[in-house]
Amino acid sequence: MNALYVLNVTPRLSVMDGRISMIGKSNMIVTVNDRPMQISGEDLANYLKSIPSENIASIEIISNPPAKYSAEGNSGIVNIRLKTPKSNSWNTSLYSSFRQSTYSAGNAGGRFSYQKNNLSFSTAVSYTKSADGSLQKQTVYYPDKTFFDTNDGKNLYKGFSGQFGIDYRLNKKLTVGAQYSGSFTKPGSEANDTGTLSDLTGNLLQTFKTNLNRQTKTNYNTLNFHTIYDFNSSGKKLSMDADYFNSKKNENQTYTTNDYDANNAPIAAAYSSRNNTGEQDVENYSVRIEMQHPLEGLKLNYGGRISSTTTNNDLKYYDLSSGIPEYDSSLSNEFRYTENNQSLYFSAEKPLGEKWSLQLGLRMENTQTKGNSLTLGEIHDNNYTKLFPTAYLTCTPAGNNHSFSLNYGRRISRPRFSMLNPFKTYLNAYVSVEGNPFLEPSFVNNIELGYTFKNNLNAALYYSNETNGYSSVTFVEPNSIVQKTTMLNFYTGNNYGANLSYTFKNIKWLESYLSGNANYSVTNADYPGVTPKTEGWGASVSAYNSFVFNKAKTFTGSLNLVYNFPNTYINTKMKANFFSSMGLRYIMNKNLTFNLSFNDIFKTNTQQWSEIINGIPMNYYNYSDARRIVLTVSWRFGNNKINVRDAKVSNTEERRRAN
Repeated sequence: MNALYVLNVTPRLSVMDGRISMIGKSNMIVTVNDRPMQISGEDLANYLKSIPSENIASIEIISNPPAKYSAEGNSGIVNIRLKTPKSNSWNTSLYSSFRQSTYSAGNAGGRFSYQKNNLSFSTAVSYTKSADGSLQKQTVYYPDKTFFDTNDGKNLYKGFSGQFGIDYRLNKKLTVGAQYSGSFTKPGSEANDTGTLSDLTGNLLQTFKTNLNRQTKTNYNTLNFHTIYDFNSSGKKLSMDADYFNSKKNENQTYTTNDYDANNAPIAAAYSSRNNTGEQDVENYSVRIEMQHPLEGLKLNYGGRISSTTTNNDLKYYDLSSGIPEYDSSLSNEFRYTENNQSLYFSAEKPLGEKWSLQLGLRMENTQTKGNSLTLGEIHDNNYTKLFPTAYLTCTPAGNNHSFSLNYGRRISRPRFSMLNPFKTYLNAYVSVEGNPFLEPSFVNNIELGYTFKNNLNAALYYSNETNGYSSVTFVEPNSIVQKTTMLNFYTGNNYGANLSYTFKNIKWLESYLSGNANYSVTNADYPGVTPKTEGWGASVSAYNSFVFNKAKTFTGSLNLVYNFPNTYINTKMKANFFSSMGLRYIMNKNLTFNLSFNDIFKTNTQQWSEIINGIPMNYYNYSDARRIVLTVSWRFGNNKINVRDAKVSNTEERRRAN
């Protein structure tokens, strides 16, 4: 499997079109080894596909991160921790998998790690080639007619990824190291789109047929240098990270749209064909310094970070309707965006007697942005300084069976760079997507009251308030089939909810993680055409079960079930859906492992939602070929008995968000 699949079966998380969110809340930031990977939508999904599950050590869900973390991410952070070398050992693992859904797919890779004396390093490579079917439907109910559209597509993917990390302990106090990760992918898609326009009695008025082909090349590279200095055994520690990030994306998309009248005769004047090419280049440099400074009865953390990001977009359009490519300067676009960020933070944790503990933190972030449309001759500047306080109060009564917590945090969600590009991307002659250079960050205040019993039962009540919220909105007009999707700051949201989870371990051969969530959301919109107020309940229940079939624990299985009830998300009404998966694992001779998994067994993991814009109801259906069977074979070998003294392996810290 890959990291995207792992997140899809992680409790409390929801994955939809590359958007990772906590059930009942808004979007979260995805980090790898504490380094933000804030690429959006398809780009994020493709990067997560390049990380094999074989290389993942754990998934951390941090709903209210402390002050040392970036304030980005309205509902917190999902941190993917990759495996690090074990002390005094070398290990190698090789794996290969085959997947069958509508189309077949394959993946192969390996990982090597080594640790001895003062040196440790690890490297991993992976190659994937896959194809997935997709089916999207849209129904628009105009006052005097109905538009129905079906998009039957095939998403293609080729990708090679690699990671390398090395750490060296110069002496007992000083450790230095470097990490590199990169992916080189070729995602693409082919789609046949058919739309029909009918009157209210069902009589066909017009038909639209579009063929779409998209080819993309993406290079993604991160490089980190880090230093850790341990002052003494009390935990006083200074760490510094210098990071570089680069992403290059080249896209080539061609569509052809033919219109037909009620008698299925071509309408020559309506024929449209375009080719658009796009290049995006993002670079980021950042430096972070952090100090852990324990004192008697007090734990202090303080530090700062500076970051600089530039992105260049060059979009060119060509009209192919005449059979000869003609450059269209009115739709072509060159857009540059820069963002600089400086932050300082301070946090302190202090026990209050034997049962209570208090942690307070404050983060200040100063941001300067500049969007420059060279084509339009427009420049948009934005400068702001914001404070992000955090507070945690915990109580652990005698016996350590019970634990209570109350926490508060303020967060920010900055628009992705691609959301700020003002020019249009056409999916066919009538449907376009464009960014908004005036888009501003949104802010959220989170409060959560939690209770834990014996580390098995967890309960929480939460409330969040989001201001200046932004999302995509598809605009339609009563007398036109033209659709335009853009990003807007248009709502204020309030979300009230409760979580309950329990880990069942009372049977030797069974472990179950059972959870449920219920929430009530209220969204107030202040943009013309958008429904002024949307509110409603939402809920989900899930059961993640692990089975052991023999005493040696070499034959195991899993069964995961998730049901999402109808819910409200911003200005949309989501329908219920059901996700199911099961798997079997057999370990042979402790080295050779076979995995067989079945995903979306009943083909019910669909996304269906509705919204009303300008008084016009619209319904959507999306299924992304989730039903599949996967066979994976992995082989591990190595030596875990190297007789040397222990060496510490450093974990790197945050990377600046990008894209």
